[in-house]
Amino acid sequence: MNLKRWTIVLLVAVFTLAGAAVVFASRDASVNAAPAPETSRQGAAGAYRFVYSAKFVCGYQPPLSDDPGTPSRGEPQVKPGNYATEINIHNYQFKVTPLRKKIILLVQPSADGKDSKVVREPETTGPVTNAAGGIAWETLELREDYATLDDCNKFWRWTYPQVPPPSPFPLMIGYLVIYSPLDLDVDAVYTAAAPGLPGLESQSVSIDVERVAGKRVFVPAGALQ
Repeated sequence: MNLKRWTIVLLVAVFTLAGAAVVFASRDASVNAAPAPETSRQGAAGAYRFVYSAKFVCGYQPPLSDDPGTPSRGEPQVKPGNYATEINIHNYQFKVTPLRKKIILLVQPSADGKDSKVVREPETTGPVTNAAGGIAWETLELREDYATLDDCNKFWRWTYPQVPPPSPFPLMIGYLVIYSPLDLDVDAVYTAAAPGLPGLESQSVSIDVERVAGKRVFVPAGALQ
């Protein structure tokens, strides 16, 4: 009888320990598992977004004058040539994705294209603003498997909505910054033409395509307004 009783006690102890092991293993697995994607979570403090910072270079950089009577201006931001950038955005997700976009200009031409403001270190600058002084956001809902692009003409209209782009297009350099709750395909296409001899067309053209990597960033509530 005693042997039977101890057998039962031993079996109960074994099953109890086995159950505890399962509980602890389950808890450890949940702790060590990768966190669930937070891109769709929206709380009072903010939400996670994918952020893409795409570089653009637009416009014509004329050769610097070698006239001895002309004051030296040092090196230009880019070598003499004609530059263009177009940035492609493709939504490969199977749902509509809302986008928020802004631009930051490091070389900003004046509205008449005759002068430029260059933000050279230690100077810094922020996003282009609208008439009310807030960030000049562009918004878009990109459908599943749809695509769009932004180019130099769009960046000009973004900066000077009421002024048509001048010709030749003045040098404009900056960033297009894109915020999305979902990952996207973002590619920048850069073309450059070397200036030709007087009276001749450009003698050479180069093209480069770069994939813009997204960074997952926590965006505080109200930051995209």
